[in-house]
This record gives sequence, C-alpha cells and structure tokens, in this order.
Amino acid sequence: MLVSGCDLFQVREPQPPSQGSSTHEVQSSSASVLRNLKSSIAEYNIDNYITCLVDSSVRPFVFVPSSYYAVFNSWGIESERQYFLNLGAPAAGTPPSLTLTMQDSTVTADSVRYSMSYRLFFPHHRSDVAKTVIGNMQLYLLRESHGLWFIYRWEDSRTTTDSTWSYLKASF
Repeated sequence: MLVSGCDLFQVREPQPPSQGSSTHEVQSSSASVLRNLKSSIAEYNIDNYITCLVDSSVRPFVFVPSSYYAVFNSWGIESERQYFLNLGAPAAGTPPSLTLTMQDSTVTADSVRYSMSYRLFFPHHRSDVAKTVIGNMQLYLLRESHGLWFIYRWEDSRTTTDSTWSYLKASF
C-alpha cells in the first residue's frame, strides 16, 4: 500500500546533459590532434584543449610566442589552461572557430612538424582585445609510447600587422 502512493517507479523525462556534446576523438594520428584542437575551441572545451598538448611528465610543453611578453617566461600546460579559462564562455551568437591552412609538413615514424597559417575567431567579452587573430604556427607533435599523439612544441609567428595567438594568450 505504501508503494502505490509513491512515484518511485514512474517513468520520468530524462534530464538534459550537464555539458554539451563533444566531438573529441582518440588522438591515434597527428591529424586527429589538429581536429581535436579545432573542435575544442569551437566547443569551448578546456579539457579537450589541454588533451591536445603533451603531458609534462612525458616531455615539457614549449610555447614560443610571436613577440616577447613577460608572461611567457614560465609558460606551460597550466598557463594554457588558465588562458583558455580566462577567455570565458563565448558570447552568444557566432561560435568560435579556428581555420588552419597547411603550408608544409615533415613526417617521421613518431613525430610530425606542421607549418600552417591560422585564423582564430573567439567571441570573448573584452572590448580591448581583438576577437580575431591571424598568424603562422609550427606545431611539433610526437607519438608517445601508447601510440597517442600530442603537441609538444608550438611556435607562433606574425604574418601581418594583425594580432597573433600569442597576443591573445598574453591578454588573457
């Protein structure tokens, strides 16, 4: 009689997921790292962004900025995480996007160097910082002992008078 008056066994509407869906894939190739980098920005997914970068217990992560900013003197994985967190969730409307255009690559059995131009648009909430940054970058990736690929070195360089990704990282 107690059970009949209670809704314990009634079917209910499912709760929406607490986080949005993710297109993150296992980084079994160097190309999958690039796709994950792009999707982590488009989805504003900090964990997936950091997963693209090498674990510092395997090898130190190195970021070489396009211009000198003191903040880069001790830059590492935690700095990348903090920068991405500080960007904040993108403003409603247009989603963030990263466009990569391959210029050159050098491939060996367990490492790859990609040279590409980029255009990053991120609709953050600060009016004093450019929302679109443009430049060139060289990404150095390695395949670690479990067969997964990660970025271990990232070199940013200026192509025009526009702001670069280094400027965005330094600003946030």
